[in-house]
Amino acid sequence: MKRAIREHLRDFIAIAVLLVLGLTATVVILAKQQAPYPDWVPILGDDTFELKGEFTSAQAVTPGQGQTVDIAGIKVGNITKVDLEDGNAVVTMQIEQKYQPLIHSDASMLLRPRTGLQDMTVELDPGKKGPQIEDGATIPDAQTLPNVQPDQILASLDSETRDYLQLLLQGGGEAVGGNGKSLSALLRRLDPTVRDLAKINGKLIARQQNIKRVITNFKLLAEELGSRDSQLEQFVSSSDAALGAFANQEASIRAALQELPSTLVETHKALVSGNELALQLGPTTRALIPSAKATGPALRASRTFFRQTTGPIKNEIRPFTRKMQTPIRHLSKTADALDSATPKLTGAVTKLNQLLNAIAYDPPGSEQGYLFFLSWLNHDTNEMFSLQDANGPMARGLVVQSCQTAKNAEFLTADPGHAQLRTIQQITNVANSADIC
Repeated sequence: MKRAIREHLRDFIAIAVLLVLGLTATVVILAKQQAPYPDWVPILGDDTFELKGEFTSAQAVTPGQGQTVDIAGIKVGNITKVDLEDGNAVVTMQIEQKYQPLIHSDASMLLRPRTGLQDMTVELDPGKKGPQIEDGATIPDAQTLPNVQPDQILASLDSETRDYLQLLLQGGGEAVGGNGKSLSALLRRLDPTVRDLAKINGKLIARQQNIKRVITNFKLLAEELGSRDSQLEQFVSSSDAALGAFANQEASIRAALQELPSTLVETHKALVSGNELALQLGPTTRALIPSAKATGPALRASRTFFRQTTGPIKNEIRPFTRKMQTPIRHLSKTADALDSATPKLTGAVTKLNQLLNAIAYDPPGSEQGYLFFLSWLNHDTNEMFSLQDANGPMARGLVVQSCQTAKNAEFLTADPGHAQLRTIQQITNVANSADIC
């Protein structure tokens, strides 16, 4: 193999170059096809998600021809498939993944031609309300509009209307001749009217869809009533009896209706209060969820505690409580007596408090309170004691001694066991009985 390559190296290089050029041309051609490729295809693959739309008509929609899906004129995807389901055309589109957060469930679609050759494109309005669209979701036909061709408008007119329209256009051409500026100004003034008419048309379209659903539901109701004629007869008879009963209670109903406005006012107040309670109760209830979840394990864990405390409560606390009933009754009688004495004690404490307040009161001005004179009383008391010895101050006074007292003192101090008293007698120089008697 190596020798064959060396001998035919030029041919081998030429074949390799042709293969590379062919592969490059293939990639360029595929890239210019504007066709969507799966994300697993290298270089050409795109990360996309699938979105479907129901249209009453998908005329001129051809998958694989580079027909695009645009948002505000910017390409966001391609049309890949068209199917017929329940009389509606279902257009399948591949949208780039990065635009998925922009598209909501209230999105709407319009089929519009990019050129006069009916090169169709899907104009996608991503919407603003509702949840984000999911992969594989379908936009219903109530939110889509197909392309309207001029021949469809003309085909809806009969021959006389077309003739009148032709005459109208001819007359309009004669009227517009030379009045282009005035017509332009008139059209600019009609812009607000056109916007209002667009809103009215939107409401009419919604009303048309609602009428369609009402007719369908009425059909189902009529079919169901037709299959239940006997029950319908009973219903009519019961309704007649019920209306008769209402007619008999006309006065009561009128009185009830007269009370209804005030009842509605009170009900409104109650609903407002209930709404405020709900606004407060909602966060509180959510905050209690962890505690409620933890209550179950806590109760299961407390079973052992309750089993262990049953015996002490039954055999110890309960007998103790029964024995304590008699002392508590006696204590209750004592408390009653104390309760009767409490007002007197309170009065005494109140009087004492008033006395202390009077002593501590400092009157305004130059007059002094009792506490000021109390310090002087203390000072004067100290002055009463001017003699001091090792045992402290002694009070001044006059000692009166009689003859018998002097004899008793001399008899007492003569005892050798009271030598200290004899010393005090000699120091104080007390008169003896010979001097007094």
